[in-house]
Amino acid sequence: MKAHLRGVGQHRSLASVGLERRAPFNIRCFRNSQKSCYALLKDADGRNPLAGADELPLLGKRIIVTAPRQYSQKLCAKLVNSGARPLVVPAVQITELPPEHRAQMLEELHRLLLRPHSSTSTATTAASTASPATPTPATTSSHSSHSSHHSTRCEPAISHIAFTSRNGIFAFMQALGAALGGIPAAVGWLGGSGIRLCALGADGEVLRELGLIVHVAPQEASTQGLVRELVQRGEAAGARVLCPVPLVAGGLVEPPVVPRFLQALQDAGATPLRLSAYLTSPACSPQQCITELGALRAGQVAAIAFSSTAEAQGLVQLVGGTAALAEIVRQHGVVLAAHGPYTAAGVRESTGGLEVGVVSRNFASFDGLVAALEEHFSR
Repeated sequence: MKAHLRGVGQHRSLASVGLERRAPFNIRCFRNSQKSCYALLKDADGRNPLAGADELPLLGKRIIVTAPRQYSQKLCAKLVNSGARPLVVPAVQITELPPEHRAQMLEELHRLLLRPHSSTSTATTAASTASPATPTPATTSSHSSHSSHHSTRCEPAISHIAFTSRNGIFAFMQALGAALGGIPAAVGWLGGSGIRLCALGADGEVLRELGLIVHVAPQEASTQGLVRELVQRGEAAGARVLCPVPLVAGGLVEPPVVPRFLQALQDAGATPLRLSAYLTSPACSPQQCITELGALRAGQVAAIAFSSTAEAQGLVQLVGGTAALAEIVRQHGVVLAAHGPYTAAGVRESTGGLEVGVVSRNFASFDGLVAALEEHFSR
Protein backbone atom coordinates (compact mmCIF):
# COMPACT_ATOMS: atom_id res chain seq x y z
CA MET A 1 0.00 0.00 0.00
CA LYS A 2 1.36 3.42 -0.89
CA ALA A 3 1.14 6.25 1.62
CA HIS A 4 0.32 9.65 0.16
CA LEU A 5 0.30 13.27 1.23
CA ARG A 6 -2.25 15.78 0.08
CA GLY A 7 -0.58 19.05 -0.88
CA VAL A 8 -1.67 22.03 -2.95
CA GLY A 9 -4.54 20.29 -4.64
CA GLN A 10 -2.73 17.09 -5.50
CA HIS A 11 -1.50 13.84 -4.01
CA ARG A 12 2.22 13.21 -3.80
CA SER A 13 3.88 10.08 -2.52
CA LEU A 14 5.91 10.32 0.68
CA ALA A 15 8.98 9.08 -1.14
CA SER A 16 8.62 11.73 -3.86
CA VAL A 17 8.80 14.57 -1.33
CA GLY A 18 11.49 12.92 0.78
CA LEU A 19 9.40 13.09 3.95
CA GLU A 20 11.33 10.28 5.54
CA ARG A 21 14.48 12.38 5.24
CA ARG A 22 13.43 15.99 5.69
CA ALA A 23 10.26 16.29 7.75
CA PRO A 24 10.22 15.96 11.55
CA PHE A 25 8.57 12.56 11.24
CA ASN A 26 9.97 9.07 11.19
CA ILE A 27 8.13 6.50 9.10
CA ARG A 28 7.78 3.02 10.46
CA CYS A 29 5.87 0.10 9.06
CA PHE A 30 4.63 -2.65 11.31
CA ARG A 31 2.30 -5.63 11.27
CA ASN A 32 0.09 -7.14 13.91
CA SER A 33 -3.00 -9.29 14.00
CA GLN A 34 -5.36 -6.35 13.57
CA LYS A 35 -3.51 -4.17 11.10
CA SER A 36 -1.93 -4.64 7.72
CA CYS A 37 1.41 -3.05 6.91
CA TYR A 38 1.07 0.71 6.57
CA ALA A 39 3.05 3.90 7.00
CA LEU A 40 2.80 5.26 10.54
CA LEU A 41 3.90 8.86 11.11
CA LYS A 42 5.78 9.68 14.27
CA ASP A 43 5.80 13.24 15.59
CA ALA A 44 8.81 15.13 16.94
CA ASP A 45 8.43 13.34 20.30
CA GLY A 46 8.43 9.94 18.60
CA ARG A 47 4.72 9.52 19.26
CA ASN A 48 1.89 8.38 17.03
CA PRO A 49 -0.02 11.62 16.27
CA LEU A 50 -3.26 9.59 16.22
CA ALA A 51 -2.51 7.73 19.44
CA GLY A 52 -5.40 6.48 21.54
CA ALA A 53 -5.72 5.74 25.23
CA ASP A 54 -3.86 2.44 24.92
CA GLU A 55 -0.75 4.33 23.76
CA LEU A 56 -0.96 7.20 26.26
CA PRO A 57 -0.30 6.02 29.83
CA LEU A 58 -0.44 9.61 31.11
CA LEU A 59 -3.79 10.35 29.48
CA GLY A 60 -5.87 12.61 31.72
CA LYS A 61 -3.40 12.60 34.61
CA ARG A 62 -2.81 15.92 36.31
CA ILE A 63 0.89 16.51 36.86
CA ILE A 64 2.20 19.55 38.70
CA VAL A 65 5.19 21.18 36.98
CA THR A 66 7.30 23.22 39.38
CA ALA A 67 9.88 24.46 36.87
CA PRO A 68 10.33 28.19 36.18
CA ARG A 69 8.71 29.54 33.04
CA GLN A 70 11.91 29.17 30.97
CA TYR A 71 11.68 25.40 31.37
CA SER A 72 8.04 24.69 32.19
CA GLN A 73 6.88 25.61 28.69
CA LYS A 74 9.03 22.83 27.20
CA LEU A 75 8.10 20.23 29.79
CA CYS A 76 4.39 21.11 29.66
CA ALA A 77 4.33 20.82 25.87
CA LYS A 78 5.76 17.30 26.06
CA LEU A 79 3.37 16.32 28.84
CA VAL A 80 0.38 17.64 26.87
CA ASN A 81 1.51 15.63 23.85
CA SER A 82 1.66 12.56 26.09
CA GLY A 83 -1.97 13.09 27.09
CA ALA A 84 -1.29 14.53 30.55
CA ARG A 85 -2.89 17.66 31.96
CA PRO A 86 -0.05 19.70 33.48
CA LEU A 87 -0.70 22.22 36.24
CA VAL A 88 1.96 24.92 36.42
CA VAL A 89 3.11 25.86 39.91
CA PRO A 90 6.35 27.82 39.35
CA ALA A 91 8.09 27.13 42.64
CA VAL A 92 11.06 29.28 41.62
CA GLN A 93 11.76 32.04 39.15
CA ILE A 94 14.93 32.82 37.23
CA THR A 95 15.63 36.49 36.57
CA GLU A 96 18.45 38.95 36.05
CA LEU A 97 20.68 39.83 38.97
CA PRO A 98 19.80 42.86 41.10
CA PRO A 99 21.67 45.98 39.92
CA GLU A 100 24.42 45.81 42.55
CA HIS A 101 25.17 42.15 41.80
CA ARG A 102 24.99 42.76 38.07
CA ALA A 103 27.63 45.49 38.38
CA GLN A 104 29.87 43.03 40.24
CA MET A 105 29.35 40.46 37.50
CA LEU A 106 30.34 42.91 34.78
CA GLU A 107 33.45 43.92 36.69
CA GLU A 108 34.42 40.28 37.18
CA LEU A 109 33.96 39.57 33.47
CA HIS A 110 36.13 42.54 32.65
CA ARG A 111 38.83 41.36 35.04
CA LEU A 112 38.84 37.75 33.86
CA LEU A 113 38.16 38.12 30.15
CA LEU A 114 38.53 41.59 28.76
CA ARG A 115 41.36 43.34 30.55
CA PRO A 116 44.31 43.72 28.12
CA HIS A 117 47.79 42.62 29.16
CA SER A 118 51.13 43.54 27.65
CA SER A 119 54.80 42.94 28.15
CA THR A 120 55.51 46.60 28.97
CA SER A 121 54.66 48.51 32.11
CA THR A 122 53.56 51.52 30.04
CA ALA A 123 50.94 49.55 28.18
CA THR A 124 49.78 47.83 31.35
CA THR A 125 49.32 51.16 33.12
CA ALA A 126 47.34 52.56 30.24
CA ALA A 127 45.15 49.48 30.08
CA SER A 128 44.29 49.76 33.76
CA THR A 129 42.14 52.81 33.04
CA ALA A 130 40.08 51.11 30.33
CA SER A 131 36.33 50.77 30.92
CA PRO A 132 34.52 47.42 30.49
CA ALA A 133 33.19 48.62 27.14
CA THR A 134 36.61 49.56 25.76
CA PRO A 135 37.69 46.18 24.29
CA THR A 136 36.30 45.09 20.94
CA PRO A 137 36.35 41.67 19.33
CA ALA A 138 39.12 42.86 17.04
CA THR A 139 41.41 44.19 19.76
CA THR A 140 40.71 41.61 22.42
CA SER A 141 41.53 38.66 20.19
CA SER A 142 44.56 40.11 18.42
CA HIS A 143 46.93 37.30 19.31
CA SER A 144 49.10 37.93 16.27
CA SER A 145 50.47 41.35 17.29
CA HIS A 146 53.85 40.21 18.55
CA SER A 147 56.14 42.67 16.79
CA SER A 148 55.19 45.92 18.55
CA HIS A 149 56.87 46.55 21.91
CA HIS A 150 53.91 48.59 23.12
CA SER A 151 51.11 46.43 21.69
CA THR A 152 48.42 45.17 24.05
CA ARG A 153 46.33 42.10 23.76
CA CYS A 154 43.65 40.35 25.77
CA GLU A 155 44.77 37.10 27.30
CA PRO A 156 41.77 35.71 29.20
CA ALA A 157 42.57 34.57 32.71
CA ILE A 158 40.51 31.43 32.12
CA SER A 159 40.80 28.39 29.87
CA HIS A 160 37.23 27.03 30.02
CA ILE A 161 33.70 28.24 30.64
CA ALA A 162 31.47 25.56 32.16
CA PHE A 163 27.81 26.29 31.50
CA THR A 164 25.58 24.15 33.69
CA SER A 165 22.23 25.54 32.51
CA ARG A 166 20.65 27.38 29.60
CA ASN A 167 20.01 30.33 31.89
CA GLY A 168 23.70 30.54 32.68
CA ILE A 169 24.38 30.81 28.95
CA PHE A 170 21.75 33.50 28.46
CA ALA A 171 22.97 35.53 31.44
CA PHE A 172 26.64 35.24 30.51
CA MET A 173 26.12 36.17 26.86
CA GLN A 174 23.96 39.16 27.77
CA ALA A 175 26.56 40.42 30.22
CA LEU A 176 29.40 39.92 27.73
CA GLY A 177 27.30 41.65 25.09
CA ALA A 178 26.77 44.59 27.44
CA ALA A 179 30.52 44.85 27.91
CA LEU A 180 31.37 44.60 24.21
CA GLY A 181 28.51 46.48 22.59
CA GLY A 182 26.11 43.74 21.54
CA ILE A 183 25.63 40.00 21.16
CA PRO A 184 27.33 39.79 17.72
CA ALA A 185 30.44 41.40 19.22
CA ALA A 186 30.30 39.02 22.19
CA VAL A 187 29.97 35.99 19.89
CA GLY A 188 32.84 37.22 17.73
CA TRP A 189 35.10 37.79 20.69
CA LEU A 190 34.27 34.51 22.41
CA GLY A 191 34.66 32.53 19.20
CA GLY A 192 38.18 33.89 18.71
CA SER A 193 39.28 33.87 22.34
CA GLY A 194 40.58 30.30 22.50
CA ILE A 195 38.39 29.62 25.53
CA ARG A 196 36.86 26.15 25.49
CA LEU A 197 33.11 26.10 26.02
CA CYS A 198 31.41 23.33 28.00
CA ALA A 199 27.66 22.64 28.08
CA LEU A 200 25.31 19.93 29.29
CA GLY A 201 22.97 18.04 26.99
CA ALA A 202 20.51 20.13 25.01
CA ASP A 203 21.85 23.34 26.60
CA GLY A 204 24.60 23.31 24.00
CA GLU A 205 22.01 24.12 21.34
CA VAL A 206 21.90 27.70 22.63
CA LEU A 207 25.61 28.15 21.94
CA ARG A 208 25.44 26.41 18.57
CA GLU A 209 22.53 28.57 17.46
CA LEU A 210 24.71 31.59 18.17
CA GLY A 211 27.39 30.11 15.92
CA LEU A 212 29.70 29.02 18.73
CA ILE A 213 31.40 25.66 19.14
CA VAL A 214 30.68 23.45 22.14
CA HIS A 215 34.08 21.94 22.83
CA VAL A 216 33.10 19.71 25.75
CA ALA A 217 29.68 18.03 26.01
CA PRO A 218 29.73 15.11 28.46
CA GLN A 219 27.80 11.96 27.66
CA GLU A 220 26.18 12.21 31.09
CA ALA A 221 24.49 15.60 31.10
CA SER A 222 25.40 16.54 34.67
CA THR A 223 27.98 18.64 36.45
CA GLN A 224 29.79 15.54 37.72
CA GLY A 225 29.67 14.08 34.23
CA LEU A 226 31.33 17.24 32.96
CA VAL A 227 34.16 16.94 35.48
CA ARG A 228 34.73 13.32 34.49
CA GLU A 229 34.76 14.29 30.82
CA LEU A 230 37.38 16.98 31.43
CA VAL A 231 39.53 14.50 33.34
CA GLN A 232 39.23 11.87 30.59
CA ARG A 233 40.24 14.42 27.98
CA GLY A 234 43.23 15.50 30.04
CA GLU A 235 41.85 19.05 30.25
CA ALA A 236 41.15 19.27 33.98
CA ALA A 237 44.61 19.58 35.52
CA GLY A 238 45.75 23.19 35.43
CA ALA A 239 42.53 24.48 33.87
CA ARG A 240 40.97 27.72 35.06
CA VAL A 241 37.24 27.16 34.71
CA LEU A 242 34.72 29.98 34.85
CA CYS A 243 31.40 28.70 36.21
CA PRO A 244 28.33 30.92 35.68
CA VAL A 245 25.91 29.77 38.40
CA PRO A 246 22.79 31.15 40.10
CA LEU A 247 22.63 33.46 43.08
CA VAL A 248 20.01 31.87 45.33
CA ALA A 249 17.83 34.21 47.40
CA GLY A 250 14.40 34.66 48.97
CA GLY A 251 14.72 32.04 51.69
CA LEU A 252 15.90 29.29 49.36
CA VAL A 253 19.10 27.42 50.22
CA GLU A 254 21.69 26.84 47.54
CA PRO A 255 21.40 23.21 46.41
CA PRO A 256 24.53 21.12 46.98
CA VAL A 257 25.00 20.50 43.25
CA VAL A 258 26.93 23.76 42.73
CA PRO A 259 29.37 23.45 45.68
CA ARG A 260 29.96 19.80 44.80
CA PHE A 261 30.68 20.74 41.21
CA LEU A 262 33.21 23.38 42.21
CA GLN A 263 34.83 20.98 44.69
CA ALA A 264 35.02 18.22 42.06
CA LEU A 265 36.77 20.59 39.65
CA GLN A 266 39.26 21.50 42.35
CA ASP A 267 39.84 17.85 43.25
CA ALA A 268 40.55 17.17 39.56
CA GLY A 269 43.33 19.77 39.55
CA ALA A 270 41.40 22.66 38.04
CA THR A 271 40.82 26.11 39.48
CA PRO A 272 37.06 26.82 39.53
CA LEU A 273 36.06 30.47 39.33
CA ARG A 274 32.51 31.04 40.51
CA LEU A 275 30.48 33.73 38.75
CA SER A 276 26.99 34.58 40.04
CA ALA A 277 25.21 35.13 36.74
CA TYR A 278 21.47 35.14 37.44
CA LEU A 279 18.99 35.10 40.33
CA THR A 280 16.95 32.13 41.56
CA SER A 281 14.17 33.05 44.02
CA PRO A 282 10.62 31.98 44.96
CA ALA A 283 8.19 32.66 42.12
CA CYS A 284 4.69 32.80 43.52
CA SER A 285 2.71 32.98 46.73
CA PRO A 286 0.24 30.32 47.92
CA GLN A 287 -2.59 32.70 47.00
CA GLN A 288 -1.36 33.00 43.43
CA CYS A 289 -1.36 29.21 43.07
CA ILE A 290 -4.52 28.58 45.08
CA THR A 291 -6.30 26.63 42.33
CA GLU A 292 -3.40 24.30 41.57
CA LEU A 293 -2.55 23.75 45.24
CA GLY A 294 -6.24 23.12 45.92
CA ALA A 295 -6.22 20.33 43.33
CA LEU A 296 -3.13 18.86 45.01
CA ARG A 297 -4.73 18.89 48.46
CA ALA A 298 -7.97 17.42 47.06
CA GLY A 299 -6.21 14.38 45.65
CA GLN A 300 -6.65 15.39 42.02
CA VAL A 301 -2.94 15.34 41.17
CA ALA A 302 -1.17 12.15 40.11
CA ALA A 303 2.43 13.37 40.21
CA ILE A 304 4.73 16.31 40.85
CA ALA A 305 7.60 16.77 38.40
CA PHE A 306 10.76 18.50 39.66
CA SER A 307 13.57 19.61 37.38
CA SER A 308 15.77 21.04 40.14
CA THR A 309 16.35 20.90 43.89
CA ALA A 310 15.38 24.55 44.30
CA GLU A 311 11.91 23.75 42.96
CA ALA A 312 11.39 21.23 45.74
CA GLN A 313 12.39 23.85 48.30
CA GLY A 314 9.99 26.33 46.75
CA LEU A 315 7.08 23.87 46.74
CA VAL A 316 7.71 23.02 50.40
CA GLN A 317 7.37 26.72 51.18
CA LEU A 318 4.14 26.98 49.17
CA VAL A 319 2.36 24.07 50.88
CA GLY A 320 3.45 25.08 54.40
CA GLY A 321 6.43 22.86 55.18
CA THR A 322 7.75 19.34 54.79
CA ALA A 323 5.15 17.81 57.13
CA ALA A 324 2.29 19.30 55.12
CA LEU A 325 3.74 18.00 51.85
CA ALA A 326 4.38 14.57 53.35
CA GLU A 327 0.75 14.33 54.49
CA ILE A 328 -0.54 15.21 51.02
CA VAL A 329 1.74 12.68 49.36
CA ARG A 330 0.84 9.95 51.85
CA GLN A 331 -2.90 10.57 51.84
CA HIS A 332 -3.35 10.77 48.07
CA GLY A 333 -0.49 8.63 46.77
CA VAL A 334 1.08 11.48 44.82
CA VAL A 335 4.16 10.35 42.88
CA LEU A 336 7.27 12.53 43.10
CA ALA A 337 9.28 12.61 39.88
CA ALA A 338 12.77 14.06 39.41
CA HIS A 339 14.77 14.94 36.32
CA GLY A 340 17.87 12.86 36.95
CA PRO A 341 19.46 11.26 40.03
CA TYR A 342 21.10 14.45 41.28
CA THR A 343 17.78 16.27 41.33
CA ALA A 344 16.21 13.22 42.99
CA ALA A 345 18.75 13.36 45.80
CA GLY A 346 18.05 17.07 46.26
CA VAL A 347 14.29 16.51 46.30
CA ARG A 348 14.61 13.84 48.99
CA GLU A 349 16.76 16.14 51.10
CA SER A 350 14.47 19.16 50.61
CA THR A 351 11.27 17.25 51.41
CA GLY A 352 12.47 15.58 54.58
CA GLY A 353 13.21 12.23 52.98
CA LEU A 354 10.11 11.63 50.85
CA GLU A 355 10.42 8.84 48.31
CA VAL A 356 11.09 9.92 44.73
CA GLY A 357 9.31 7.21 42.79
CA VAL A 358 10.24 8.35 39.29
CA VAL A 359 13.76 9.34 38.22
CA SER A 360 14.69 9.94 34.60
CA ARG A 361 17.65 7.91 33.40
CA ASN A 362 18.13 10.11 30.35
CA PHE A 363 18.32 13.65 31.66
CA ALA A 364 19.82 15.38 28.64
CA SER A 365 16.31 16.67 27.83
CA PHE A 366 12.78 16.52 29.23
CA ASP A 367 12.05 13.55 26.94
CA GLY A 368 13.70 11.40 29.60
CA LEU A 369 11.46 12.69 32.39
CA VAL A 370 8.28 12.17 30.37
CA ALA A 371 9.45 8.68 29.38
CA ALA A 372 10.10 7.81 33.04
CA LEU A 373 6.62 9.00 34.01
CA GLU A 374 5.07 6.97 31.20
CA GLU A 375 6.99 3.88 32.26
CA HIS A 376 5.84 4.30 35.87
CA PHE A 377 2.16 4.73 35.01
CA SER A 378 2.25 1.86 32.53
CA ARG A 379 2.85 -0.69 35.29
